Amino acid sequence: MSFAVLFGAALPAAQRGDLGSAERIADGVLLYRLDDQSLLDPPGPVAVQALRVDPRYARLQVALADDRSPARETVLSIARRRGAIAAVNGGFFALANGAPSAVLKSRGRLIGGTSRGRGAVGIVDRGGSTHLLFDRVTVGRTAVPPAYQTRLGSRPADWAAAPDIVSGAGLLLRDGREITDWTDEQIAEGFDTARHPRTMIGADGDGGIWLVTVDGRQPWLSLGMNFAELKRLSRRIGLLSALNLDGGGSTTMVVQREWIVNHPSDPAGPRAVSDAIVVLPRR
Repeated sequence: MSFAVLFGAALPAAQRGDLGSAERIADGVLLYRLDDQSLLDPPGPVAVQALRVDPRYARLQVALADDRSPARETVLSIARRRGAIAAVNGGFFALANGAPSAVLKSRGRLIGGTSRGRGAVGIVDRGGSTHLLFDRVTVGRTAVPPAYQTRLGSRPADWAAAPDIVSGAGLLLRDGREITDWTDEQIAEGFDTARHPRTMIGADGDGGIWLVTVDGRQPWLSLGMNFAELKRLSRRIGLLSALNLDGGGSTTMVVQREWIVNHPSDPAGPRAVSDAIVVLPRR
C-alpha cells in the first residue's frame, strides 16, 4: 500500500533535480524516495528515504527516550509523544540501557561526553531558522562549564551555546569538502567499507536540512550503503555537509507521528533507541 493511499489522497508533488517527485509531509517538509541501483558500487537493490526540511517552516530538536537518560524508546513512540512532524534515530548508545556512547545534548543539558573526536552535529535556532554545525567534537562532563574542543575549525563557543548536539560515527562532508580519513574518530575496522542500514543528517547549499535513512540487510529490498556510497548519495541530494548517525537496526524514519516509512532491519521490529532527532512545527 502506498504512503498516499494511507492518507486517503494523493499528496502534492514537488520536483528537485533528478530526485523525482516528493510527498508533501507538512509545510516545508518533503519526502523523496530513491531506488536507483547506480547509487551502489557495484549496483544493487537500494531503498532510500530522504526528508528535506525547510528550516523556516520547521525546527529540529534532540528528543530523549522517555525524556530521560539512560533509557530506550522507539522512534515512533518518541515522535508520537513529542507531536513530531517527522523523526529519525539519532546517536550511538549502549544496547543494555540506552546510555549515549559519545556527545549528546538535549534542550541545553549535556548528557553524554567523549574524548574521541567523533563527528557531531549541533542544532542552533536563530533568526527564525534552524542552522546546523558540523565538526569533530570532544567534551568532558566533569568540567564546569563543560570544555568543548573542535578538530576542524568551528568555534567551541558555538557548540557550548547549541541547545542540541548529537554525535555520529563518520563525518562525511563538511562545507563542501569530502572527508576520507576517520582515524581521529576511532571507528571500528571495516565500519566505513561494509554496507549497513544507515541514518544520515546533512545540509544543502540552499539552507535545507536533510534527514536520510537507507534500508539494508534485506537483499530483496536494499543492501545498505558504505561510506563511499553515502557520499555518492549526498552528492545526488546536493549536500555540502553530512554526518553518518547510528544505523543498523536503529535506522528508523517516522512521519506524521504515525508512519514508519523505511524498513527497519531487526527481525523483532523497530529498535528502541536512546534518542531521536525530531522535526517540530515552527510556532
